Amino acid sequence: MATTEKMTIHKALAELKVLDKRIVASVSTQFCVANKHSNDKISGITVSDWKDIVKANYQKVNDLIHRNEAIKRQVTLSNAITKVKIGEDEYTVAEAIWMKNHGMDAYKLLLRTLQKQYGEAKVQCERENGESLEKRADEYVFGLFGSKEKAAGDEIENLRKTFIEAQQYEIVDPIKIADEIQYLEEKISSFESDVDAALSVSNATTEIEITY
Repeated sequence: MATTEKMTIHKALAELKVLDKRIVASVSTQFCVANKHSNDKISGITVSDWKDIVKANYQKVNDLIHRNEAIKRQVTLSNAITKVKIGEDEYTVAEAIWMKNHGMDAYKLLLRTLQKQYGEAKVQCERENGESLEKRADEYVFGLFGSKEKAAGDEIENLRKTFIEAQQYEIVDPIKIADEIQYLEEKISSFESDVDAALSVSNATTEIEITY
């Protein structure tokens, strides 16, 4: 006869851990042995009693496996349809668990890449511009005229300005990288700060019905 009962996801997850251990322990039972035909006992008990014990142990193992399977199936089905709100986004529980364990890694990799490239680009711009560029502009003018006195002030200034404009470094940024970095930082932080609480509340309030 089938057994039916209800439980929260929280209780189900706790029981699944226990069942896994109990199944491993129960399967270690001896289910068959080689015995001399003339021996009427096995491990100190009659062959008949030993057979009854083995049958009972085998039934116990199967009961544990069926219960474990029934709980796991309903937890999986529930996780596929139960929704949770994390930050500004809505996920099924299954999606949230995957995002927590794997999905956020891709966003973190993207964030690290953008931060590294943006940082390197800014450093290069700072190194190539500023005093370094001013000095090169002066050297350029000096190389043309030998000294500043050989050219009119306006001519020198225009040449320096043209040189600086041509040689100045700037960040080519088609994706508005600073905004993307901020968005990713907030997305990751919001998800990681909310996901555990959201899953805990869902697991504590969501019920499943198992039959086995």
